[in-house]
Amino acid sequence: MRLFNHLMPWRTDMPDQPDDITRLRKSHYALDELPETVSFPKHPSEPAREPLPVMQATVDDIAFAIVAAERESSAALGRASALKRLHNLAREAGAIGSDRAAAAALKREKP
Repeated sequence: MRLFNHLMPWRTDMPDQPDDITRLRKSHYALDELPETVSFPKHPSEPAREPLPVMQATVDDIAFAIVAAERESSAALGRASALKRLHNLAREAGAIGSDRAAAAALKREKP
């Protein structure tokens, strides 16, 4: 029987077949950016959770992952906004491309 199992395995993977996550991404244009794994916000009274593969995530897991992703997005937007403001302050102070942005913004600072 072992020889037969070796010659004819029960599970035959098709190497040219896309995996489940690839099929899911291709099923709808809005899923193109779907990550392989999802992360969760840290709850103060619990240990941090390891990222979970999307294909194993429950609906509630996805909801918590959305909260974490929105926090990351908000933080990134805040950084981008602060960098834009620093750039604008430096330009308003007369800085050119090779000048130090922070130093120029500080010169513009009111006493």
